[in-house]
Amino acid sequence: MNYWLIFFTGLTTGGLTCLVVQGGLLTGTLAAREHEPNNHAAESNFLHDAMPTLLFLGSKLIAYILLGVLLGYFGSIFQLSTPVRIGFQIAAAVMMLGLAGHLLDLHPVFRYFIIQPPKWVGKLLRHQSRSQHWFAPALLGVLTVLIPCGTTQAMEVLAVSSGQPLTGALIMGSFVLGTSPLFLALGWLTTRLSETFRVG
Repeated sequence: MNYWLIFFTGLTTGGLTCLVVQGGLLTGTLAAREHEPNNHAAESNFLHDAMPTLLFLGSKLIAYILLGVLLGYFGSIFQLSTPVRIGFQIAAAVMMLGLAGHLLDLHPVFRYFIIQPPKWVGKLLRHQSRSQHWFAPALLGVLTVLIPCGTTQAMEVLAVSSGQPLTGALIMGSFVLGTSPLFLALGWLTTRLSETFRVG
C-alpha cells in the first residue's frame, strides 16, 4: 500500500473535493465565532485565530482514523478473498474516475457517482456551524464523516478492501492529512477576511 500516493491524492484531488463539500462548515463556524479585542501579542493572536481550525482538523483526523479502523475490521470479518479485494480496489478506482468526470462535467451520468447525505445531516451540520461554543469546530470535524466527498468514499472502499484495521486507519489518516493544508489555508483566509471587515 503506497501511503504517500494516498497522501498526495488528499493533497490534490481529495483536498479540492473535500473543500467543496466540507469547507463551508469550517468557514461557517469561524464566521460565527465572537472575536476578542486585538490586545494580545502577535504570536498569541496567531494561535488564538488558528485554534478553531486546528480543532476542526484534529478531531476530523481522529474521527477518520477510527473510521479506517472500523472499515478495515469490517473487511477482515468477512475474510475477503483476493479477487474480492481486487474488486474493491477497482471499485475505488472507478469512483475516482467517476468523480473526475463529474468535476469536469463530461456527461450527466457522472452525477450518479456523488452520494448525497440525508437532509437531516445537512440540518444538523448547519445548526452546529452557527454555534459559538469553543468545542463547535471540534464537533464539526467529527461530523464530517457524515458528508464524505467522492474521493473520501473511494478511500473508504480502499480501507475496506485492505481487510486490516491498522491498514484502514493508515489509509484514512494519510488521506485526511493530505487534505489538511487546503483547510488550513481556508481557515487562515477566512480569519484574515473576518478581521479586515471588522476593522473596516
